[in-house]
Amino acid sequence: MISVPRWVASLRDPGMQSTLVLVGLALAGFAMMSFGWRGGARTPYVPLQLPWFVSGAMAGIGLLGMALGAWSIHLGRRMDATHRAAVEDLVHDVAELAEELRTGRKTFPRR
Repeated sequence: MISVPRWVASLRDPGMQSTLVLVGLALAGFAMMSFGWRGGARTPYVPLQLPWFVSGAMAGIGLLGMALGAWSIHLGRRMDATHRAAVEDLVHDVAELAEELRTGRKTFPRR
């Protein structure tokens, strides 16, 4: 049997995969802003700087905003799924306890 580190095994989780994709998109947004800034800074004529800032910086801000918004939605859905699973376990345990009390396999302790 081959043993892999825990962090490598966690990469098979779809939630981790989507988080990595969104982090990659956020980094791409930062890179676009950086390239737009550098291109505009190298251009001495001010009207020719505008295309650099619009295409690089504004698109980078848009990509960064989209990635961070999607990441926020993703984390909210994962937290909701965890909460839903905990509530489902609680309901299952209470149903088992009620069934055991009904059949007499378990009783409440007397005071």
